[in-house]
Amino acid sequence: MKSSEFIDEYLYRDSDGDYVLKSAPCSFLGADNKCLVYEDRPKACREYPHTNRKNMLGILDLSLKNTLVCPAVLKIFYEIGKEYRK
Repeated sequence: MKSSEFIDEYLYRDSDGDYVLKSAPCSFLGADNKCLVYEDRPKACREYPHTNRKNMLGILDLSLKNTLVCPAVLKIFYEIGKEYRK
């Protein structure tokens, strides 16, 4: 599949101009909740949940939204929060 066909079929541009999947959950998530394209998944998927970026403040709003759908992100935020509750 050509890149342009993939974009037309599965992505749209959000208000920041970033490509985002048209559907959630991902179109490539199988019935067993496993990625159907794991070996060829895009960079954004390989780096998900994006909690090891140098500039976390730049995507903090996205990361907070991810706490609602990703237990790993929730746990990371919980652990970070412990440091601030002392």
